[in-house]
Amino acid sequence: MKNEEIIIKRARQEDLDFILHANKEIDKASFIKSSALVYNIQHDIFDKKYAVCFIAKKNGEYAGMILFSKVYWADRGEGIYISQVFVEEKFRGQKVMKRLFKKALYHFKDTKFATCLVSDKNFRMIECVKKFEREDMLSFVINRIDF
Repeated sequence: MKNEEIIIKRARQEDLDFILHANKEIDKASFIKSSALVYNIQHDIFDKKYAVCFIAKKNGEYAGMILFSKVYWADRGEGIYISQVFVEEKFRGQKVMKRLFKKALYHFKDTKFATCLVSDKNFRMIECVKKFEREDMLSFVINRIDF
């Protein structure tokens, strides 16, 4: 099978099951019993578009997703708040997360930074964000919290 490129597109209604699957995996990694996304997703992402969700596919399979929204900080200007990011295990190490971050960072015209909250228990995500900071790919502000 030929090695296809990663395709990233805005999430559509038919991606709902994958987004909810990713949300459950993120909750597990962060030791969260359950988040409210399952109740808010239709309204916030598909109807009112308060948040943006991109889906990554590789070889026609779901590879990952990122969920984010616009934020403003007086000392930094416009940025994005990354609510969730997830990459399926079989696609890790293939630059899927990096592509998702870049797509989110450049989605809004004047984005100057990205921020997120990461559970102190989610070591994998903490390491990913640190790596992106070292590569100067993102101006990232990581806020570690303990749930």
